[in-house]
Amino acid sequence: MKICALIPTHNHHQVLADVVERVRTHDLHVFIIDDGSDIATEQKVQSLHDPENGVTCHRLAINSGKGVAVMQGMAHASAAGFTHAVQIDADGQHDLEQLSEMLTQARRHPNALITGLPIYDDTIPLGRKIGRWVTHVWVWIETLSTTIRDSMCGFRVYPVEQSLAVWHDEGAGNKMDFDTELMVRMYWRGVPIIHMPTKVTYPEGNTSNFRMFEDNLLISAMHTRLVFGMLGRLPGFIWRGGKFAKPSTDASNHWSEIDERGMYFGVRFLGWVYRIAGRQVCLAIMLPVITYFYLTGGIARRASRAFLTRAHQNGAPVTPTRWNSFRHFLRFGESALDKIAAWCGELKIDDLELPDDADNLFAYMPRDQAAVLLVSHFGNMELVRAIASRDRDFRVNVLLHQKNAARFGRVLQKLAPESQVDLIEVTDIGPDTAIMLRERVERGEWIVIAADRVAIGARDKFVSVPFLGEDANFPQGPFVLAYLLQCPVYMAAAWRTGKRFKIEWQKLADSLTLPRKNRTDAIAGYASQYAQWLEKIVVTEPLQWFNFHDFWAKKKDGDDR
Repeated sequence: MKICALIPTHNHHQVLADVVERVRTHDLHVFIIDDGSDIATEQKVQSLHDPENGVTCHRLAINSGKGVAVMQGMAHASAAGFTHAVQIDADGQHDLEQLSEMLTQARRHPNALITGLPIYDDTIPLGRKIGRWVTHVWVWIETLSTTIRDSMCGFRVYPVEQSLAVWHDEGAGNKMDFDTELMVRMYWRGVPIIHMPTKVTYPEGNTSNFRMFEDNLLISAMHTRLVFGMLGRLPGFIWRGGKFAKPSTDASNHWSEIDERGMYFGVRFLGWVYRIAGRQVCLAIMLPVITYFYLTGGIARRASRAFLTRAHQNGAPVTPTRWNSFRHFLRFGESALDKIAAWCGELKIDDLELPDDADNLFAYMPRDQAAVLLVSHFGNMELVRAIASRDRDFRVNVLLHQKNAARFGRVLQKLAPESQVDLIEVTDIGPDTAIMLRERVERGEWIVIAADRVAIGARDKFVSVPFLGEDANFPQGPFVLAYLLQCPVYMAAAWRTGKRFKIEWQKLADSLTLPRKNRTDAIAGYASQYAQWLEKIVVTEPLQWFNFHDFWAKKKDGDDR
């Protein structure tokens, strides 16, 4: 980390030399940016120019505003190899006794924007005080939080690279609208904001550069831009669980490294909307969110088109067009909404399409007998789990390999605290896990595990079996677990058909047999039966397939992605 000081000035020179001298005691190189000042200030700035002793001065021929001056200074600082810049006003308002602590905080938090939290004395004009509070409120609206407690203090430490990126990509106000706009836009990008209380005084005889009419107009325009900027980012904010920062662009292709992007905030918000306004309003709210992720989710979009092409070649009634790929995304969004509705209690047993001789869920599924349920990322098995879990005498255990999926599941359960579902997060199925699950099987409980994805901790533990015309990798773990538990194994799926949900339920075996000599071949046999069963329903309802990654990807030498 290499920190410098940046002092913009426009017609402020009375205490400039004192400010520079005090800053230099902290061994900081000082960049002074003269923003088209009058002759007296220009001469004072020129007299301070002494690069060999740590003071470099630059002049803008025309007064361009504080924002331009500061960013020109950052550009010079970046070219000189500095990573951080302390912005200090030239008129002596800031308490430089706080500079040491501010530098300490910057070194502790190199990715953060460290800013002063002003403590004013009686010298602050009343109109300025009221104006600052108006801006505070607008900033809280624009950031949908109260994290930024003050956005107007010019005493702050900027990470130079991040600041220049915002300026180049989005811009910010050139004049008195600069400090606030740059901070809000950096906050949107996920830059942490750390406040430090600092005394601020308005020196006697100080001449303010604030123009009452023009700058208030600029600030109003700035807040208008930021409000619309917030609204444009709102779908992503909801989908990412109350965060504006964009997701990582890591192009890893393993399914567990592709984030489940709906988290706590979005789930609770949609659950509330569903209860108040119903399904159609929720779908209308989700439409721009889904559209956003369709347009920005290149990996998932390409995987969708590739899957639909393969499914169509194997008899699926859906062609691999862009529109159908978008519909594929929409079905995924609807599935997430149905999960929320199920856990909110909005979906009932009557929403399930059961056989004619079944009057309840347990007439169709074994209740008095433990079972392993092999499920997949197809349709919405969540609905069945949610309805079954409402029985106080029945428990369902769901094994999850993905941390984000586990968090998502726990959020869903908060919508129904009376549920009887245990979410068990595992990276691999070892002896401890097997023993614990065996005890639950002996109590007659269900064990639910996805049998269509190879976990990140078990990339070499798979078998390749035919699926939609080409060998695909299916995990060994679910079949090994079913063998260890020695109870009936069922293949199950549920998906929406219009206003109701259809269930497919087929026994794979009363118990699995895995001979020691050819265990892998035996697992492949069971996996092949499961893949054939799954393929039939996937071809019937291809838009219910929610594996948005290259399901047929082969491991490459030296690269297991």
